[in-house]
Amino acid sequence: MASFTVGEEVLFEGERYVITLRQPQPPYRYRLVRTTPRGPEVAWALGDDLEKITAYTEPRADTPTA
Repeated sequence: MASFTVGEEVLFEGERYVITLRQPQPPYRYRLVRTTPRGPEVAWALGDDLEKITAYTEPRADTPTA
């Protein structure tokens, strides 16, 4: 299982959320928040249900060369 921290952006059910709370005892549950056109949305998820955002975790060559 991957580890996640408060403030980290993650994917949950295909949507991007920010972790705002992690319960201190296993099984770790995370409180997630995202903004929608209707206002904020809050969800709870287990760590196994979350995905890291690969743009943050995989290296890529994005620096232009002269």
